[in-house]
Amino acid sequence: MSFGAQAKAPGKILWIGGYSVIERPNISMVTTVDAYVHARVRSIEGNRIILSVPQMKLHIEGSIDPDTGKISIDSKKELLLLKTSVEIASRYILGKGVSLKGMEITTENDPEFYYTAAKNKVTKSGLGSSAAVTVASIAAILRAYGVDPSENDALHKLAQIAHSMATGKVGSGFDIAAATHGSIIYVRYSPEIINKLPESYHNEDLQNLIKKEWDYNIIKFTLPSEFKLTFGNFLGEGMVTASALGSVSEFKKKNHSEYNELIQKINRENQKAIDALLAISKEGLSENKLDLFREAFNKGRLLTKQLGILSNVSIEDDDLTKLIEDSMMNGAFVAKLPGAGGRDSIAALSIHGRKKELENFWKSKRGIQILKINITDKGALS
Repeated sequence: MSFGAQAKAPGKILWIGGYSVIERPNISMVTTVDAYVHARVRSIEGNRIILSVPQMKLHIEGSIDPDTGKISIDSKKELLLLKTSVEIASRYILGKGVSLKGMEITTENDPEFYYTAAKNKVTKSGLGSSAAVTVASIAAILRAYGVDPSENDALHKLAQIAHSMATGKVGSGFDIAAATHGSIIYVRYSPEIINKLPESYHNEDLQNLIKKEWDYNIIKFTLPSEFKLTFGNFLGEGMVTASALGSVSEFKKKNHSEYNELIQKINRENQKAIDALLAISKEGLSENKLDLFREAFNKGRLLTKQLGILSNVSIEDDDLTKLIEDSMMNGAFVAKLPGAGGRDSIAALSIHGRKKELENFWKSKRGIQILKINITDKGALS
C-alpha cells in the first residue's frame, strides 16, 4: 500500500537568551517567521531509502532495515542531519509496532533561508534551517505512518534527539522547540536526558525516552501586534555558531565563577525584559512597560557582548554596537544580533509606524540585505 505526507517547519529568531539559555533554568524568548522548510515523504518499492535535496543537487539512495529501522546509506556530510532525522523517526515508528516501507524523503527550503552574496556565493541567512529541516522531515514521516506527532510531545523530543546526535550535542534546543511549537518562551531540558541514550541504543530505549517527562519548559507566546519586524543579513559574512559556543565553553572552564556570575546577570535582565513583554501582551502598550522592556533588553544584550569580549568571540563588535544604536535612532525600538550574534544577521522591532524609517536607514548602509519576512506564532504542530 502506497502512502505520502508532507509537513513544514518555520524559521526562527532568538531575541532573548543567546548563550545564557544553554544553562538551565535560564529563560529565552524566540519567535518564528513565515519562512519554512518543507518535507515530503512518499513510499517506494522494497526497503529502499532515498534522501533528496534538489536545491543542493543532492540525491542519494540506500536501504532501511525493516526489522531495526537502521539506515544504510553513503551519507554525505550535508545530509547527516536528514539521515539521522529519518532514522530516528523510523525507529520510533517501528517501536510502536508499525511496519516500515521504502521511502523517498525530499526537503525544500523557502528562499528566505539563503541569500546570494558576492560572486553568486549562496549563504545561510541565520533563520535556523537545520532545526526546521529536522522537525519538518520527522513530522512528515510520522504523519505518513499515521503516528500522532503530539503524543508525549513526540515530534519535539525526537527532533531534539536527532539534532543533538547529528550536531555533536551542542546547543540548548530552543530552535527545535520553536520549529515544533512556534513562538515560545523556553527553558531548555537537562542535557543528560539525551546524553544518557546509548550510542547503540535499542528501539525500546527510544520509546521509553519519548514517554518520559522531560524538564524543559515551553510557554506559547504571541508577540504584541504593535511590534513590526525588520530583518537584515550582512552580505558575505557570518557566524559559526558551534565555534562560538566552543569558545564560550572554554571561557567557562577556565573562569567558572566569573562565567556563572555574568550569565546570572544576563538572565536577570532577560527575565525582566520577558516579564515586561508579557505585561504589554496582557495589558497593552504603555510608556512605562515599553521603557522597562527596552532597558532590560539592552542591558541583557550589552552583558552578552561582554561575554563575547571575555570569551574572545565577536558576539557584538563595536561597529555593530554603533549600528544597533544608530538603528534605534532611526526607527528601531530595539535591535540586536540574534542567536549567536556576530556578522550573521540583525533583527529589530519597531512600533508607532517607524518600520519604514528603519528599512530606509538600513538600505542606506552597504552590505545589508533586508529579508521580506514577518513574525508568526506558528510551528510545525500548528
